[in-house]
Amino acid sequence: MRETVLNGTGHAVFVPGEWRSLAACLGLSPRECGIVRAVFDGNSEKDAAERLGLSPHTVHTYLWRIYRKLRVQSREELLVRVFAEFRALPPLKRAGNGGTRNRQESRRRPL
Repeated sequence: MRETVLNGTGHAVFVPGEWRSLAACLGLSPRECGIVRAVFDGNSEKDAAERLGLSPHTVHTYLWRIYRKLRVQSREELLVRVFAEFRALPPLKRAGNGGTRNRQESRRRPL
């Protein structure tokens, strides 16, 4: 599973706002979320470490802790868990806006 998880159009599945919502729901710190994103992008531990400015050992330790926290045992299970959590999010949170209305909608005046 060393490839970026993409939708049918070749774009990454989750946008930054969706990652923030997922991190909050899963109880992940910003650093842990960065590690999970690196897994989604198909990075090895060594590549993730280079990308994040960490040692490979630190990335390995983070992954081990993330696996324990999310009760998964592999990268594949991690991907499934994150997708399952995303599907369980309410639609507004899925959009990555934390449940708030979008700017255009909030500007509308009643008729």
